[in-house]
Amino acid sequence: MRCPVITYTCTPNCGTYCNHHINNGPHHHHYHRREFLDLPAFVSVLESCRPRAVVAEFRVQSSSPVPAVHILSVTPPLDVFENPIVNPPNATGISNVQIVLNGSLDFEQASLVSVRLGLVTASGYVEQTLHVRVVDANEPPQCEPLFQVAGAEVHVPENLPLSTVLYTVLASDPDRNDSLSFSVTQVFPASDSSQFDVDKGGILTTSKIFDYHNGPKEFVVSVMVKDRQGANCTGTVRFKVLRVNNPPLDFILSPQNVSVFENQGPENVVASVRANTSSPDVIYTFVRDYPPFKIGREDGVIRTAYNLDLEAERALTLGVLLVRATSLAQGRSGTATLTVNVLDVNEYPPFCSPSVFVLEVPETIEVGRNLGTLTCVDIDVSNHNVTLSLVQSTLAFWKFRLKDGQLQVNNTLDYDVAAIASNNFQYEATILATDTGSPPMTSKVRVLVTVTPVNEFEPVFQAPFELPVREDTRPGTAVGVLQATDADWPFSNIRYSLLTGQRLLSLDPVGGQLYLNTELDFEAVESHRVTVQAEDYEQDVDKTNRKKRSMDIFIRVVNVNDNAPVCNPVAYESTIFSTQSQQLPILSFECSDLDNDFLTATITNGAAVDRFQLTGFNLFSRNVFSFVVDGVYDRTMFEVTVSVSDGRHQTQAVAYIFVVPWTTTTPATTTTTTTKAPLVVTVVSQYWDPDPWFIALLTVTGGLLILTLSLITWAILKREEKEAPDPRESQRCSSTNSESSLEGTLSLSKVSLQDDPMRFDGKAQDPVSGRCYLFNSTTGERRWL
Repeated sequence: MRCPVITYTCTPNCGTYCNHHINNGPHHHHYHRREFLDLPAFVSVLESCRPRAVVAEFRVQSSSPVPAVHILSVTPPLDVFENPIVNPPNATGISNVQIVLNGSLDFEQASLVSVRLGLVTASGYVEQTLHVRVVDANEPPQCEPLFQVAGAEVHVPENLPLSTVLYTVLASDPDRNDSLSFSVTQVFPASDSSQFDVDKGGILTTSKIFDYHNGPKEFVVSVMVKDRQGANCTGTVRFKVLRVNNPPLDFILSPQNVSVFENQGPENVVASVRANTSSPDVIYTFVRDYPPFKIGREDGVIRTAYNLDLEAERALTLGVLLVRATSLAQGRSGTATLTVNVLDVNEYPPFCSPSVFVLEVPETIEVGRNLGTLTCVDIDVSNHNVTLSLVQSTLAFWKFRLKDGQLQVNNTLDYDVAAIASNNFQYEATILATDTGSPPMTSKVRVLVTVTPVNEFEPVFQAPFELPVREDTRPGTAVGVLQATDADWPFSNIRYSLLTGQRLLSLDPVGGQLYLNTELDFEAVESHRVTVQAEDYEQDVDKTNRKKRSMDIFIRVVNVNDNAPVCNPVAYESTIFSTQSQQLPILSFECSDLDNDFLTATITNGAAVDRFQLTGFNLFSRNVFSFVVDGVYDRTMFEVTVSVSDGRHQTQAVAYIFVVPWTTTTPATTTTTTTKAPLVVTVVSQYWDPDPWFIALLTVTGGLLILTLSLITWAILKREEKEAPDPRESQRCSSTNSESSLEGTLSLSKVSLQDDPMRFDGKAQDPVSGRCYLFNSTTGERRWL
């Protein structure tokens, strides 16, 4: 079923319509919660809709007597909607809701606005989103307010060239991608309507030159700005034509500054002025009266009126003369300015206060700080201006500056420089005060600034921070040197100390040498961490101002082969049959080295070498025993001495091998067996230091475990005593005349051994059950009798 098309109409002041279409085809179904009964998904609103226009109207169903619908969010964030207007519910709990504008929508700002609505329920909000499509509407162009309301006023000279821009009409269109056109609609006076033109950029020009004397002195031009839909704005431009006067007379090489010495007498030529014109009737006069000077009316020559004496009349030092040249025939005139400087003889250099700067400042004084003010004067009549310049030495280059007679810090006055230290930590400069006399005279003011130290920096440790030390190093041996530097002068005023590790090391506080206090053991501890400290001193006026820094260094113990191998146990004992296979190990020596060195084992006594061999730490029989009754009969006990070496140290272990003679009725055969390489297992022991309470708990637990095992063992033995076999059967199994040879074995199990007479080569009794069994010493196979 397809939903109907829903149309909403804005309030009358909107001037257009707002509609919404829900088009649910067979494949697109929109599900609405039952609380929002007919809220549209989309509505369309003209951007020209005014505030208070209804955008959307729908119904909600709520059990609350006063239902509330809130705007949870607006995307993009625009403040153009009022709080939803919710009417009281009817008898079925359904209320009408209106979404109303409180501002204007702008298509150019946002063409689609999503409003997330929430209906307040007992469990929170039930949310639904309303999408508002903003429909573009043509808006009229916007002209510049001055041009549109009061009209712009432009003053133009009468000789303005035709290509000159008279005025540019400024206008814009709020609509996107719209274009504007400009046209002149009216000109006053109407007789000159064709004189003005406006191009597509709004630039007004004229096709005739303005004439102040013979033409209109004022024009009013009306311009219309129109967009492509015909919307427009209009404005006026008032042009006032200005009269252009004739250019004034100018002067040929008009001197502006003239200097003369005093006491040159009257009629002394000071300067000569001449106008740039061919008219013969030019007259030269002063604009106002200057008693010390006079000018020739026809030639423009300026002379002194009397003898100029600065000591008698100090006002003569500087005089500004205004000279006017007038051409009666051309009706033009011009004015020239002449400055006359009466020079005095320069007799005295400037006098400065103070005559020398002697200062003491800390090295951390900030840049721009005033160090003092220098005042210099010249007692000569005309030399009132004194120029100050700063001459700095190599060490003080760019360290100071002068500003308005004030000596200031221009750069950091560093105390921590070797060159400054060699100059007694003093920066030197010279201020030159020069007057303007001829010839000029100069006074010198020395600047001596001594800087005092400030402890600014902490000491910095230098690598290495790990010191390798052999474990056989004797106590008292120097094992390293601490090195730290300080950016504060003097750079070596550092004292060292140990914060930790005093039992391990001792330290020279001045030189930083580290000495070993105790013996090292690589096998116990491979690395020691020691915290050291460097503290500077006497690097500040305040001797208590010290800076320190700590650092962890590591003493890496270098392993030295100083431990002999250890075999545990030292003595071994084993019993074998004389027919023991060469591929079956008799026993293995358990030897280790605390230095983790590679160990080798060698049989050292000669007799044992003939009968036994070592593969790694496994002892094997060579199977060369001879126990012939009527022939060679070897001894049955061998002492095998083994020497274990780590390359430097040796230790010995001994194995006592008891050989049980075993005679066979068939010649021995040789079987080729592949022997695997021995597997060397290294056991690493670690030191463990538990807390006392844990040791007590472990002891009690161990005691209880031993008691439990003892009771279990006792119970097993009691049960075995009840089930023990007849002692006569054991005696029969162990009797020498029936079980010491293979023949006796065959007599007890003749049927099973006839198939393979060499399958078993020994017989024994089980110590637990007492039963007898046959065994193969090579394969380990057993058969109960």
